Amino acid sequence: MKKIIVTLSILATTLSLAGCSTGEEAETTSSSNDTSKQVQKVDENNKQTSKSELNKEKIMGGIAITPQSFRAIQDDSINTNTDQLVKVTVNVKNNSKQETGISSAPFFLKNKGGKELQFYGELNEFGTIIAPGKSVKGEIYYIADKAATSYELIYNPSAVTNEKNVKQHKLIWKLEGLTK
Repeated sequence: MKKIIVTLSILATTLSLAGCSTGEEAETTSSSNDTSKQVQKVDENNKQTSKSELNKEKIMGGIAITPQSFRAIQDDSINTNTDQLVKVTVNVKNNSKQETGISSAPFFLKNKGGKELQFYGELNEFGTIIAPGKSVKGEIYYIADKAATSYELIYNPSAVTNEKNVKQHKLIWKLEGLTK
């Protein structure tokens, strides 16, 4: 019960701060200095066929989010014939001048077909308050199809509140090259 109360208070703080942004702050992105961590595949005509945005920082409302790892995890509690447990590790930095909350709730993972993957709640305890200028690292778990190779990680805080009057802003990363 205590975990639920803490998670809800963190979520409320996150959403209230996201709702207070001026709307002038558009989604911005910046590449990580370590571009060797980004995966790119090039075909014979030198055209980019796919690109993983792992380690690419994106910013919304004073919060900088960077997915740092994308891994398959061994877990016998799921149907291992067709499914696998996937762990996404994110780094979140508070660039604003006030405390802000972050949790796993506004993060979604979709496969290439657009199907939203099931959130694996038993391990998702990522939720905290971040002081201005500070960073936290969190792990978010999903149940994914073993056959899928391409995913989208989506950060969409307005989807959690189901507010219809709020202009929906979201950040999206392409994640490929699932490591084991």
